[in-house]
Amino acid sequence: MLRASLKSLFSRKLRLTLAIVAIVLGVSFLSGAFVLTDSLGARFERLFQSINQNVDVQVLLTDDGADEDPLPKITQAQLDAMAAVPGARAVSGDVSAIGVIPFDREDGKPVTTTGAPQLGGGVRGDDPFSLVQLADGRWPSADTEVAITRYTADQTNSATGDRLKVYLPEVNETREFTITGTVVYDGDRDSMAGETMVLFEESFAQRTFYGQEGLFSGAYLAANEGVTQEQLRDQVAPLAPSGFEAKTGDQANEDQANDVQAGLSALTTYFFGPFAVVALLVGIFLIFNTFNILVAQRASELAVFRAMGASWGQVTGSVLIEAILVGIVGSTLGLLAGIGLGLAGSAALTGLIGAQLPGAGITVSATPIILAYTVGILVTLVSAFVPAIRASAVPPLAAMREVSRPDKPLKGLTIAGLVFVVPGLALLVLGLVGSSLVPLLFGSVLTFLGVMIISPLLTRPLAGLIGRVVGWGMSGRLGVRNALRNPRRTAVTSAALMIGVTLVSAASVLGASFTRTIDQTINATVGAEVFIQASTTAGPPGEVGFPDEAVPLIAAVPGVDQVVPMYFSFAAQVDGGAPPFGGTFAVDDLAVARDMFGMKAVEGEVRTLQPGEFVADENTFESRGWEVGQTFPIQLDKGGEEQYRLVGVYEATPIWTDTMILPKAAVANFAGPLAFQGYVSLDDGANTDTVVAGIEDAMVDYPLVTVGDRSALLEQFNGFVDIALGIIYVLLGVAILIALLGILNTLLLSIFERTRELGLLRAVGLNRRGVMRMVGTESVVMAVFGCLLGIIVGVGLGAALSYALIDRDFLTVVAIPWASLIVFVVVAVVAGVLAALWPAWRAARLNVLQAIAYE
Repeated sequence: MLRASLKSLFSRKLRLTLAIVAIVLGVSFLSGAFVLTDSLGARFERLFQSINQNVDVQVLLTDDGADEDPLPKITQAQLDAMAAVPGARAVSGDVSAIGVIPFDREDGKPVTTTGAPQLGGGVRGDDPFSLVQLADGRWPSADTEVAITRYTADQTNSATGDRLKVYLPEVNETREFTITGTVVYDGDRDSMAGETMVLFEESFAQRTFYGQEGLFSGAYLAANEGVTQEQLRDQVAPLAPSGFEAKTGDQANEDQANDVQAGLSALTTYFFGPFAVVALLVGIFLIFNTFNILVAQRASELAVFRAMGASWGQVTGSVLIEAILVGIVGSTLGLLAGIGLGLAGSAALTGLIGAQLPGAGITVSATPIILAYTVGILVTLVSAFVPAIRASAVPPLAAMREVSRPDKPLKGLTIAGLVFVVPGLALLVLGLVGSSLVPLLFGSVLTFLGVMIISPLLTRPLAGLIGRVVGWGMSGRLGVRNALRNPRRTAVTSAALMIGVTLVSAASVLGASFTRTIDQTINATVGAEVFIQASTTAGPPGEVGFPDEAVPLIAAVPGVDQVVPMYFSFAAQVDGGAPPFGGTFAVDDLAVARDMFGMKAVEGEVRTLQPGEFVADENTFESRGWEVGQTFPIQLDKGGEEQYRLVGVYEATPIWTDTMILPKAAVANFAGPLAFQGYVSLDDGANTDTVVAGIEDAMVDYPLVTVGDRSALLEQFNGFVDIALGIIYVLLGVAILIALLGILNTLLLSIFERTRELGLLRAVGLNRRGVMRMVGTESVVMAVFGCLLGIIVGVGLGAALSYALIDRDFLTVVAIPWASLIVFVVVAVVAGVLAALWPAWRAARLNVLQAIAYE
């Protein structure tokens, strides 16, 4: 029985290949995401090992020490004590800072990176642990001198002997230095990961970064010959000051690599993860549909086995063994494809950030291997089991008859779908009525699953409607009938596209609603024509921005009426509760900000705040059960709890929801003293472009802030929505690709199933062009059906979520992006045509006589 089954399996090589392709698509993205993470993590670990190759012990900040403000430091005396331990051969202190930004000498603009840090450091010429070596020139020896990496020299268009402008974050000012030399990393690398680095004379760096000489942020030690890393660590550990701990070089390298790995895992989870999930989900449908067709086409063959004495269990078991073999082959190829995707992704990401990581190989851990085989084989088994049971349950004589076996009634599917749809819709209504997102999200998931289950029931009415549009002529009508003859197959084939389009349609509705809300809100409530924004990636608010000294410079620009600097914190906790989702602001004069932003008092007073007072929006006020006049302990980024009295409540709007505002005095306990945003109103008749240019000149020494007009403010807010939608659209691309292959799979397999039918059509006069049109129409109907069903469900769910967000004042309007939805349909039509090209060509090239005689 097994030999016969395997012989039958390998005799149908094309069908076998199509089944394997379905599995490859299902597991390649999943395994590729993990391979990418493992490979980048291993390369970063080798990078740290290369940097610290001469380090046996590192004295580093603990997690608790990293939370202190200011950060603890190692003194020169403590460093000398470590150097005096018997096992130490050499010791060096670390002096470094982030946010040290060089300027391009050609255009005078600050140099930016694609996410890599911009570093500064203090050096001595005799440092045995320096991670860089001189390429030319000499080390800096005076306060006015610097050395830079070769990569930084390229980015700033500078060379040894030139004057270089550098922004120093700790003192928040820009100074000029003379370049005394350029340096490279071990292995003659210009950069580690696309970062810039400026190196100062050590004592100057200490005064600039830490406020005084003789302080270090960490220490490196080398052991005497015969002393192990563990022995030296044990000798140094008692000398590590509070907030620090001694680690072996190997452990420190591993911990640093683990930190990078954690960041890469987040990248996998939040960026590549959705791609893998979508690919796997639609891959499951593709695998199921492929095996369902394969087993259905072998019904007569399996019936012969039954008639020859094979039991029900033998027939089912043979199909499952075939599925295991196909699953193993497909999973292996999928894993190899995933490794290829991981390798390509690693090269693309390192190239994007300009990283020169050691080792360009690939690392494959056990996780992607286990996942690839578990998912590939398990999904294949499940996909084959249901059709195998169905095929073996048909009586042998009935299965061997050359008669049409109509599709089973859809009553069971309808009941199963309603089990999901009814409670899903109930939760959606509950969420909308109660303005609660939790039941709304659960209701969306249940409704989506329910619609997927009952989609075969919707095939005939919806696909039939589509057929009236595209099914012109006899060939077109035949193609429409082919799509409608098996609703289950059409629905499952279209499911991949439906999943992708549902996600994208819902996201598009939310994105369009956010964009329209932002435009309306800013144009209606923000009375500033010019805004100043600190970088959101260079560091936390307060540590990045502009100082109070810059405000008079802005106010002095001709045409400026009023300036409102705004200070920001994510960490404020009121009475031990969670920080407000929208953040905590501080302003110098709330009365001025109130008028500029059109803030309306709901309760109490929204006025200039005195120390120890605060105001909040009505959503925060109501959700937390506060009362005007109450006093609460508020814990900010640093310092202990302080008592603040709630004096007023302002109306919640999309830009002022789940927020609270403190007086300027509270900034002393924010993460830093810098303003994160600034809003500028203009005199009547002032030219906005001229004022923007004037403010840019005034802010030239603060490279981490940008200046723009109202349109730039709208672009910045909408930019976050555009990025999210861009990722969603790529997901749609993945779904379309897999759906296209799924339709191609179904059509190719159905051509085998309808070989005799196609031969008869050709015999009675249907020409090759007509056959191609028939297959093409069938493909377009399936593609557009999946797209329209996805649009209907996605728009409905997106609108429901938008209405819920309106009740929470995150949105003011629900917008339907009709243009995008039309584009989705056009893309589906194109995908359907492309998917039909090869099957249509094969169908048109069938030999008429052989097709009529086909068994």
